[in-house]
Amino acid sequence: MQINLSKRVFSRGETDFIQAKLAHAFEKGLIVRKTENNSSLKVSYCGAEEGIITPKWNIKIYRYNSKKEGHSLACIDMHILEKLLEEDYESFVLPNLPVLRIDDAGWGFPLCGVMVGVSDEKNVLSAVVPVEYFRDDPEVGIQTRRYLVKYTELALQVLAQFKAAPNTHRIEICTGHINQMLRENLRNIGYDVRVVEIKGMLQNRLEELFKEYVAEDIGANIYYDPKAVDKSEIPKKYYECLKYGKKHCSDKIKNGWESIKNGNNGQ
Repeated sequence: MQINLSKRVFSRGETDFIQAKLAHAFEKGLIVRKTENNSSLKVSYCGAEEGIITPKWNIKIYRYNSKKEGHSLACIDMHILEKLLEEDYESFVLPNLPVLRIDDAGWGFPLCGVMVGVSDEKNVLSAVVPVEYFRDDPEVGIQTRRYLVKYTELALQVLAQFKAAPNTHRIEICTGHINQMLRENLRNIGYDVRVVEIKGMLQNRLEELFKEYVAEDIGANIYYDPKAVDKSEIPKKYYECLKYGKKHCSDKIKNGWESIKNGNNGQ
């Protein structure tokens, strides 16, 4: 069965087909079931621990109520789902190539731009998408989604500094909206790209680099590392930084975000 995975609503026959293919991949040990307390959830899977599909990959199929026309699904990386539906399990075997890892920093920070970083586990190189791409600007602002193009462009430039090519390196990349265009672009070029949870050297060093960039850009050492702060404290930290921006550097606020535009700004 050929299924258009880009659409929003799926028929019962389509979701039954997808579930059958997922069940087969489960039997093969490629993915595992996830249990969640959600009455709307039909089924949920993620990659198996220590498997060839990262546990960061997941898919959830939701049932609509009787007034809707079908079901919906949420999936991190449709490319993996496509391969599972085709039962192309060989494509999951990792090529024997050095890995370059890609991560971002600053996406959830209310001030300044967003940084992309690439690491070969020895060095970390980075570049910044300027804050203008995340402001309410009719030319390059966030509503134009040109930040995705710029982020992709800068990431490819950083990769080039490692003299990377599809036949010399494979790619591991963080999940997240800002990485989606880059991920697909890299695959179109020919890279083997895996969506993973980025930890360790790249994540830590990129946070340091972003902190340095913020301090230089606005003249204040106010950036906080989200992974070093208790989750309950993050909203407070966020609004403290936003208040600083409103008072001292309003042109550095990511004012394209709906939460900021709608007045949810810590006042």
